[in-house]
Amino acid sequence: MPYMTSFERIGREQGHAEGVREGLREGLQQGQSTLLKTLLENKFGVLTKPYQQRLDKADVNTLQQWGKRILTAQTLDEIF
Repeated sequence: MPYMTSFERIGREQGHAEGVREGLREGLQQGQSTLLKTLLENKFGVLTKPYQQRLDKADVNTLQQWGKRILTAQTLDEIF
């Protein structure tokens, strides 16, 4: 293993930590999207492509907002 300065080591550790955070964020988002899709399809039937695309592109905060709305919504438009 080649010699690394303390600056290189710190940079490497910071890069690794950022990669781990990004991976966790993506995993959380994917899990929430999958759960929300299942709940929506159970309540409203198969989602059309536009709704599926919105789910796929949504960030974690948006997915959480939509997840709360499913409790009282009567239509998909009330959620999205």
